Amino acid sequence: MTSLPERLLDCTDPLCVKINSIYQRAGVLDKQMLLRIVREIRKNPKLSASDLAERIKMARATLFYKLKKLGLTYQELVNGVIREAEEKYRRKLERRKVKRLPPRDKREFLEREIVQTVIKRMKSNKKKPEYIDRVISYWYRVCKYLGLAPEDFIPESREDQEKLWNLMTQYISDRADEGFDIRNDISMLQSIQKWLGTQILAPGTTQSEYQGRYQEAEIDFEHRNKIVKDLLELYKKTRDISYIRTIQAMIFLYYTGSRRQALTNFIWGETVKIRLKDFTDKFGEERFKVVTTTEKRGIQWKKLIPYSYYEILPQRPFSQKEISRIMRILKEALMKYYDEYNEHTKLYLDKSKVFHIWRHTACREYLKAFKYNRALVSKLLGWKKESNLVIYGDYTLLELLNVMAEEHKIQFVSQELYQELRRIILRSGLA
Repeated sequence: MTSLPERLLDCTDPLCVKINSIYQRAGVLDKQMLLRIVREIRKNPKLSASDLAERIKMARATLFYKLKKLGLTYQELVNGVIREAEEKYRRKLERRKVKRLPPRDKREFLEREIVQTVIKRMKSNKKKPEYIDRVISYWYRVCKYLGLAPEDFIPESREDQEKLWNLMTQYISDRADEGFDIRNDISMLQSIQKWLGTQILAPGTTQSEYQGRYQEAEIDFEHRNKIVKDLLELYKKTRDISYIRTIQAMIFLYYTGSRRQALTNFIWGETVKIRLKDFTDKFGEERFKVVTTTEKRGIQWKKLIPYSYYEILPQRPFSQKEISRIMRILKEALMKYYDEYNEHTKLYLDKSKVFHIWRHTACREYLKAFKYNRALVSKLLGWKKESNLVIYGDYTLLELLNVMAEEHKIQFVSQELYQELRRIILRSGLA
């Protein structure tokens, strides 16, 4: 014989407590009757007393009589079942709220039910422990980086799905921007979504060469001239050398395609003369200064800056204090023309990437000037994988043919503005 449960209703509401108390004092036959009644009400809380009596094969009058002897009414049982359902739903919401908190550490992450489920699925498919550890560790790092709970990777609505897709797209774009090989990121995220049985990557992000969401972000020639003129005017009015330092930082980043940290550690090297006419024509001069930069993960690069611009750049790296001041000035100067930029540039500036956007700009300018020669541009600007340059500027077939047909020079600002800038910097001894 199947044992009877200790409680009739899983609920702490006073009515449920009363019903459970009566149930616990009742005899075996009455307990069985109450269980049958509650099970039917759970299936359909709108069930009338007459229909209920018919289902449990009992006369309606007998049903009411038996319940009255126990000290209950049919409506109390209905209300008790409804309150039980309401309480269970509240508890479910509370558990979900707790579950969806980002994990505090990896131990807590591994204890989550959803993570345990994924691990069991991988083990049942006889995946090697190294593979399981790699996928789970990557998932944990993404959760920590984005402030997500593992449960967030299974969206509960179309709106949640869209948010997750946008978040993953931004994450991959940021990783690409920082120079990571995102093929590994996409592979890991595909594995996670496979074992979860959901779609966490938006359509279009599974291609081998991911295009990125800031592909056209750049500060073009027209706006470079506007920004430099504005900063020169501010310097003339205030004599604050931070405005000149800001221009110099932009020049350095434009010609080297470097990251922000290169501004604080560059070392000037030898002066070289380049004999390749196709190369020198793009810059309008033959002499270049070699500069060594140390960038992400301690990698050193040797890059070339046209000698004319080297002459107006500082001979020492920028201090952290100068960088902080430059960042504030540069952000204000760039945002002045916000409404005139393309959508990708606006998106990028919304993320306050006021230094990194020059890496975008340099890449796009060099790709156009050198007929989309990614191997050469990756060497000139410092990319370990030339395929990553697709993040900063890809073209359809017809666009690419037109780009390759155009003559494009690598020129930070107009010659007239350069001469004015040169006069001011050399006279003031700011080089």
